[in-house]
Parts: sequence; structure tokens; C-alpha cells
Amino acid sequence: METEHNIRLTSSEVASLWTSYMNNSMSKCVLKYFKAKTQDTEISSVLELAIEITESIIQDITNIYEKENHAIPVGFSESEDLNLNAPALYSDTFHLKFVHNMARHGMTSYGASFAGCARSDVKELNSKAIDLTRNLYNKSLDVLLEKGLYSRAAPIPIPDKVDFIEKQGYLTGWFGERHPMNALEIMHFYNNMERNSVGKALLLGFAQTAGLQEVRNYMVRGANIASKVVEFMAKILNQENLSQTPTLDSDVLKSTTAPFSDKLMMFQVSMLSGMSLGYYGVALGTVSRRDLGSKFMRITLEAVQYAEDGANIMIEHNWMEKPPSSIDNIEIAKTKKK
Repeated sequence: METEHNIRLTSSEVASLWTSYMNNSMSKCVLKYFKAKTQDTEISSVLELAIEITESIIQDITNIYEKENHAIPVGFSESEDLNLNAPALYSDTFHLKFVHNMARHGMTSYGASFAGCARSDVKELNSKAIDLTRNLYNKSLDVLLEKGLYSRAAPIPIPDKVDFIEKQGYLTGWFGERHPMNALEIMHFYNNMERNSVGKALLLGFAQTAGLQEVRNYMVRGANIASKVVEFMAKILNQENLSQTPTLDSDVLKSTTAPFSDKLMMFQVSMLSGMSLGYYGVALGTVSRRDLGSKFMRITLEAVQYAEDGANIMIEHNWMEKPPSSIDNIEIAKTKKK
């Protein structure tokens, strides 16, 4: 019988540890650059907290790896993937909104990781990560609110009675009368529009500074996709007389000196693309109007193709670190020497 001291890591636990290590390794480089270029002291303190969190999580994962004799991922390093001497590429405002957006992602991913683990040390790590990321979310939100930079989702009337849907026509949307967007649909449209607005600005900066033309083209393509998503969702919300999120394009500065390696930028975009697919999938399963669902389907299909093309670029340049995987017993048997 296994005891708490020798329980093997499950595939879910290995996956969550590896993913978290890679993401935090990358984020640490990005955050250190942002902090070095930030002039605003309040925003700088938010970035400092974010850096401390990434370092703490990386160390906690490393401790488990060493205990398990698990190979330490290569990830990203300041010496190979970061150029602190590069001029500022984004405004202080973007730095703050980027951290706030990543804190949202972090709470989602650490929550999913916590729900998929059972070993006490991995549970404790993810629980701690949730608490730290929630603190970062709250601190970044407080600064956004204090500076008048937070874009609130549109308010809707508070219902004074409970209604039930009586006709299947509620699900239509292509022809005839369409029901007004409900709160769930508004939430998904607004949140995905805001995420794509941040993503577009990030991609524009990457496009300006990437070393390889292939990578620059990929970043431009991604910025165009994000722009289309923002424009479409803003149009739908405008038809419903709901507020729109402001663009962050002006927060991208003129520098063409790369602060990050092409490898790091491609990994960052790959990570965000994967998370976007998850958000689109949740939205697709939630919206009730068929016309809105079909739009999310088309957006999802384009995002899948974009993510696949990015993976091919990373593989071509030997930038994609392979996640831990199961043993291919059949292949071992085939290749065994007599």
C-alpha cells in the first residue's frame, strides 16, 4: 500500500506541474522586462508582486521535481530569452492591464489544476497559487480602479421577477425576431472582446520586434485575427446598445528592438491561443442564440488553425519543449535489440 510519502504523481499532476513551470518561467522574463520599463510606482509594485509569485511557484515546483527525480524543464531564462536593455515596447497602462488579464488566466488554470490533483503537496502548491494569484488580481484591479483605467462590463436591468422560456424561438437568431442578449451571452462577449484587445496589443509589439520574418508574419496574422474578433463582438454589443471595451493599440510604442527571444514570444502566443480556445468552447456551450453560437464556432475554427500553424513554427525551429508523456510500450518492443 502506498503511503503519503511515496504516492506516485498522476498524469494530471505531472501535467499541471509541467504547464505551470513553463508558464511561470516565461512570465518571469516578461514581468521583469515590464517592471524595468515601468515609470509609475503603483504599477511597478503590482509587477513586483507578480514577479515574486512566479518565483515562489517555480521554486515550489522545483522542490517537488527534485524530490521525485523529475527532469527540470528547460523553460526560459533571463540570459537566453530576455533583453532588459531593449527600450520600452508598451506603456505602463498596458503593463498593468496585461498583469490583470494574466491573473484572470491564472485563477482559471490553477483552479482546474487543483481540481485534478489528489497528492497533498501538489494540492497545497495549487491552493497556494490560487491564493497568490487572487491577491495579484485584487491588487491589479485596485490600481486599475484608482487610476480610472478599469473597463466595466455593461450593466443590465435587475430582474424583479422570475421568467421561464416558453418558446423554442428563443434559440433562433438568424431570421426573424431575436431575443435580447442575456447576461451569460453578454459576459462571454465582453470578456472575450477584452481578452482579444489585450492580445492584439501584445501581438502588435511582438510583430514589431521579432527576429525572424516568419515569426513577424505570424504575429501580424494573430493581431489581425484578434482585431476581427474585437470588431465583431463590439458590433454585436453595439447593436444591443451595450458598452464597448477601449482599444489598447495606442499602448504599443515604436521600439523595434526585441526584448524577448522569438522562442519566448511564440510560446506566449501559443499559451494564450490555447486558453482562448477554452474560453470559446465554454461560450459556445453557454450561448442560447444560434447566430451567436455559429459566430463562436467560426472564431474557434480559425483559432484552432492559428494555434496549429504556430506549433509547426515552434517545432520547425526546435522551440517546442515536449511535455511528459506515457510510455510507448509497442514502440519499445519494436526497437528492442536482439
